[in-house]
Amino acid sequence: MAMSSEGFILLDIRPDWERDKARVAGSLHVPLFVKDMDSSPVTLLKKWVHFGYVGLWTGQNFTTLNSDFLRQVEAEVPDKDAKLLVACGEGLRSIMAASKLYAGGFKNLGWLAGGFNRSADSDFPAVEGSEKLQYATIGGVSYFFLQLLILLRAVGKDD
Repeated sequence: MAMSSEGFILLDIRPDWERDKARVAGSLHVPLFVKDMDSSPVTLLKKWVHFGYVGLWTGQNFTTLNSDFLRQVEAEVPDKDAKLLVACGEGLRSIMAASKLYAGGFKNLGWLAGGFNRSADSDFPAVEGSEKLQYATIGGVSYFFLQLLILLRAVGKDD
């Protein structure tokens, strides 16, 4: 594992509501996206559409880019030569975060391909939270379908 064998610091860039469900113990957290608190008419319309098409199904909040992301990472990791392993749920946001970090002067970057969703239980030494790390990005209606599938898989193993 890169964290222990190669000295990488795990930087979890998921939003708070995903990290609250499950997180790697000892990882740093600076969200790339934060909940959009703007209540202008255009943003309210976007939030309504988002909820109808994405939010209800996935449980994801309407977000905006964290404008302080680079500054917050620099406060947590002042040594820009430090080795950072950037991770999110599926790997897409972490690519964007790694690009921002690289442009900001961080050069020893790794990316968790496929994100936490593709990780195995044994990939990280200790996970905290109420959910499995692989399921922390799942919410809304899809979360209930996931729980049903897990239950059916467990019942099917007994047959």
